[in-house]
Amino acid sequence: MKKVQKSQMRVENLEKALDVVEQEVAEMRCRFDKRTTEASRLAIELDQATETITAAENLVGKLVGEHTRWTSQVEDLQKELEELPLLSQVAASFITYLGASPEDARAELVKKWSKEVGVSRFELSRFLSTESEQLQWKAEGLPSDALSVENALIILHGTRTPFLIDPSCRASSWLKENLKNSRLEVINANDSGFMTALELAVRFGKTLLIQEMDTIDPALFPLLRGDFISHGPRSVVQVGEKLMDYNEDFKLFLTTRNPKPDLPPSSVALLSIVNFSTTRAGLTGQLLAVTIQHEKPQLEERKSALLAKEESQKVELNQLEESLLEELANAQGSILENKTLIESLNQTKKNSVVIMEALTESQN
Repeated sequence: MKKVQKSQMRVENLEKALDVVEQEVAEMRCRFDKRTTEASRLAIELDQATETITAAENLVGKLVGEHTRWTSQVEDLQKELEELPLLSQVAASFITYLGASPEDARAELVKKWSKEVGVSRFELSRFLSTESEQLQWKAEGLPSDALSVENALIILHGTRTPFLIDPSCRASSWLKENLKNSRLEVINANDSGFMTALELAVRFGKTLLIQEMDTIDPALFPLLRGDFISHGPRSVVQVGEKLMDYNEDFKLFLTTRNPKPDLPPSSVALLSIVNFSTTRAGLTGQLLAVTIQHEKPQLEERKSALLAKEESQKVELNQLEESLLEELANAQGSILENKTLIESLNQTKKNSVVIMEALTESQN
């Protein structure tokens, strides 16, 4: 009997010890689960931190080149802004005073003006036009020499009525092509319907090109001087014997084949005289262009293609830069955690590098 009781007590003690062990095992399992959960969390956070660091390194690496280029551009733009008023002054003087001058006189005066205002170099064609615009003018029939390009800028940017001295008629042909979408009407100064065409152009805002204008018709002086009279919301001007409504869209261009037209002194200050008479340097440039086009047409075609491609690439590069800045400015939350934005920036940077390399190749 005693043995049975002793065995039962032993069983009970063992059961109690087992309960203690089971409780300790449960507590250790709970601690293990907590540690495992924490380890998993730390592993996830470590992966996220690693991804963030990698993204940050990639982003900094991608943007450091842009930062260098943008810094350089800012410096160049700052310099250009400082010189802009001075260059504008030289350009305004060029357009106002040098339209009738030959190339050597233009070069001498531009050099003198540039030195006086403190700019190192000035080229009217680079300051007021792009390569693509010059290519377009050439396609429209404008001679490719420097004098003709400068004259085109004087015509298009001047404020006074252009008077073209054009013995070869090439400039007149280019002007007709350039203005063909501006409601252009072409007449000769000795046409019987001259006054009627002038009156209709003034009233309805047409672009009027008057050819064979060897002198200035008296009917044009009120238009050249800008003798407008305000009648309420509209303006009127004297055209011949009639008082006509003046349309602000009206434009007037005068041309002559006479190399020495008989212009009244009172009209010279009212006109922008643009001389397209061929000079030795201009003829050299035109003959060189014709020779290259005849002997090596592929070179001229390649040059035109490269210039057009370069212009389009510059536009595309500017669009990519704007897209990059816009995406950075509009990003929500942390930039480094925005995978879509990072991928987009990487693609933008990749395209930008390709375009920059292509631009460098085309310029070389």
